[in-house]
Amino acid sequence: MTLVVENISKKIQNKTVLNNINFELHEGEVTGLVGRNGAGKTTLFGTITGEFLPDFGRIGLDGLDYYKMPSLHDQLFYIDMPENWLSYYSPKKIKTIMKVAYKNFDEAWYDLEIKRFGLNNSRQLRNYSKGMRALFMIIVSFASCAQYVFLDEPLDGLDVLIRDQVKQMIVTQVTEHNTAVLIASHNLIELDTLVDRILLLKDQTIDRTFSIENNKDIKKYQLAFVGETLPDFLRESGTIIAQTGHIVTIVFNNFVEDIGIKLAGPDFKFVEELPVSSEDIFRASFAKEAYAWQQELEAEA
Repeated sequence: MTLVVENISKKIQNKTVLNNINFELHEGEVTGLVGRNGAGKTTLFGTITGEFLPDFGRIGLDGLDYYKMPSLHDQLFYIDMPENWLSYYSPKKIKTIMKVAYKNFDEAWYDLEIKRFGLNNSRQLRNYSKGMRALFMIIVSFASCAQYVFLDEPLDGLDVLIRDQVKQMIVTQVTEHNTAVLIASHNLIELDTLVDRILLLKDQTIDRTFSIENNKDIKKYQLAFVGETLPDFLRESGTIIAQTGHIVTIVFNNFVEDIGIKLAGPDFKFVEELPVSSEDIFRASFAKEAYAWQQELEAEA
């Protein structure tokens, strides 16, 4: 079974939030969704799962139109966090509701996880801590036994020990039940340890899909330059993520031969290539914006 997001566009209050979104989600795969604040990640989740209706496009599930097939609606699970209608119910009451909405709801596993993490079964979610609410949402998401689970900042507010257990829960569910998971997060370091690939939401659309192994055009270097000023081509071609004196760490979004030739020239004392992370790719994807912002700061100084 494959979930196909096809040409999805959405306006809210006459403002385009999503424009021509296309991608697929596959069973047994964890996919990350990243973008700057306000990029439209939550709107995209809501539109895919039917909370909002798109202005254009369709969601295909196993060749069928998801919106037109109510019998398929228990195959997707998404609850907007942190505040939602579940906040006024206890886990005990929520279980009753979910058993009606999701025909394969795993009551036994749900009860076991609520007990294992010491969650108060009779207490309304709004009285939980931020971390406990986030933990509960993970539990109820997978207890739904939906084939496609959408998690919006699932690790936000969790302490280190609980976070590790939640990450293991995600991996276990994907492995044992072939669940497809789409995770929206600002924590790209955490995503690197979880996901198979990442979707970058930029300028209202999916700007690129990437995995660390398959981005040969993106390079990261640490280098020491000669002279008093940073060579202009570095700012023009890359995103500087750290600088101490003459030592610079830089990411190039589109590393071409000409850049390599310049780095090998007399303007540098040493040049060392470093491993690239998802966070580096994210920074590189916004290189033009970062450069313009830096230019503004220098003009004001």
